[in-house]
Amino acid sequence: MSSPLTRLTWTPAQAAALHGIRTAMGAFKPTFGQAQSLAERAQVPSEGIPEGIHISCELAPPSPQIPVSIHSTSIQPGQVPIFFYNDAPSESFADVKKDDKVILHMHGGGNVSGHPTEQRFISFFSRILYALGKKFGAQGSAAPIIAAPSYRLATVAENLFPAALQDLFSAYHHLILKGFTAENITITGDSAGGNLALVLTYIISQSTLPMPGRVALFSPDADLTYASSTSVPHDIIALSTYQACSSQYLGNFPASDPLASGILIPFTASWPKTLVLTGTADNVAESSRRIVSGIQEAGGIAELVEYADLTHGWWMFPHVFPQSDDGLERLAVFVHN
Repeated sequence: MSSPLTRLTWTPAQAAALHGIRTAMGAFKPTFGQAQSLAERAQVPSEGIPEGIHISCELAPPSPQIPVSIHSTSIQPGQVPIFFYNDAPSESFADVKKDDKVILHMHGGGNVSGHPTEQRFISFFSRILYALGKKFGAQGSAAPIIAAPSYRLATVAENLFPAALQDLFSAYHHLILKGFTAENITITGDSAGGNLALVLTYIISQSTLPMPGRVALFSPDADLTYASSTSVPHDIIALSTYQACSSQYLGNFPASDPLASGILIPFTASWPKTLVLTGTADNVAESSRRIVSGIQEAGGIAELVEYADLTHGWWMFPHVFPQSDDGLERLAVFVHN
């Protein structure tokens, strides 16, 4: 049996753990032909929730202000389940106060898998809430809540591009209508969700809605042409897997359009302050670099954090990469400031 791939900074235990994850991810293939119903997507879990974490769900109506750029004759906007994660019962934010902050997070999964209440995201959001609680609690202020939409996944024809973007725009509009001020909304996303977060912000700039205050991205898969990507054998997801998922998501829509690939957005100086975190052992790390350089060259404010030898998905693996906690702490500081 061959030894697991390793990097100079990895311990044998890290190399072995990543080998197992890489093997499991190698078997993943996007499915097509079946999608969850709205009721299934809106179900709140009854178990697996850490003590002190509260999850509720609201159905956001389709926004009447969806920009023409994501209109479609064959794909229509619909209701969107939004899961609210909080460290207090949901009644505490039923009446939104002027200074309340919220993180609107787009989950990863290649646009073809994932859900805000999967165990991996329950754990991820709980860790974010803990980091936020430490930062905001030390300052004597209430921590933000997390709003995580269950957007349509590209597993059936009626859910292909631009279905997910329609859902995410409606989710953002719903937060505005609930009373959150745009400057107190941080749009975030991980992996494919990072690209959706970036493109959503671009779409908001084309609409009549106000722009969010901040954007934070975890290793965004934001070049769906994959021309800027490099093959890193140590990473846990092969480039071919990214390509298969993105091809299914886009259907006939061109990957070279900024509505598909966030790195192609024509950034301006008014783009929201942006934080991008990635690892150097990540196949799509170049997307992070190009996003930050594009914003900075346009006169905007953006920060890139690169962790040495971290693979894709590092933010989900605190048991493998202790640096993942540093990433969440940086997010908490970014949202607070």
